[in-house]
Amino acid sequence: MTTTTTGVFFVGKDYPGRPAVSEHVDDNKDFVLKMRLIDNQGPGRVEGYVVRWLGPSAEAWRKAHPALKAGDALRLVLINPRSLLGPRGSPETSASVSSCELLPARAPAAQPA
Repeated sequence: MTTTTTGVFFVGKDYPGRPAVSEHVDDNKDFVLKMRLIDNQGPGRVEGYVVRWLGPSAEAWRKAHPALKAGDALRLVLINPRSLLGPRGSPETSASVSSCELLPARAPAAQPA
């Protein structure tokens, strides 16, 4: 039985040599969308995810959403999440994407009068 995880994740920040969102064509000629995401579970409970989405559906989704940026919220269904040691020494979960939906931006917080 396949393990799946669902939830709302946030696009992470770009770092030199490590963009939060990247795309390429793999050796099998499949389009690959790779995203570095944040699962914000509350104060002190932030987890990093690296997810990969392959194929025509990923390519079509990316073409429809070319301007993803840090902080954008995504509703995802992930397949086979696995925890690994990340490049900065903290745990990072790796998974494949089954489906992805870009959520509307939240309204800015009201400013006190």
